[in-house]
Amino acid sequence: MAQTRIAVLSEIMPMVDFLFLDEPPADEAAWAKAMKADAPALLAAVIEAYEACEWQTEALKSTLETIGAERGLKLGKAQAPVRVAVTGRTVGLPLFESIEILGRERTVARLRAALDRLS
Repeated sequence: MAQTRIAVLSEIMPMVDFLFLDEPPADEAAWAKAMKADAPALLAAVIEAYEACEWQTEALKSTLETIGAERGLKLGKAQAPVRVAVTGRTVGLPLFESIEILGRERTVARLRAALDRLS
């Protein structure tokens, strides 16, 4: 997934470090950009859905698309707070593949931590 997004191997760490860390990297600019007023409700809905949905890339994507559509958001806007909560950044590897690899337990824990931070 990362090969097409980097020019040299040294660029790989910021793309994949979130997979190996206990918590996502802290990027305050990314947080401020992604965590808008509707983020708490969106994250709460995603947590509930991700606790029960099939844990495969397409299911994760369609679940978030549905949650976003219910709030009048296109996928790009709906995935921004999820991406920052899970990876710590606004850009990176494909989100839903990354979430699948990270796993349900770690993903949901990061989403809960982000929601707690917003509360």
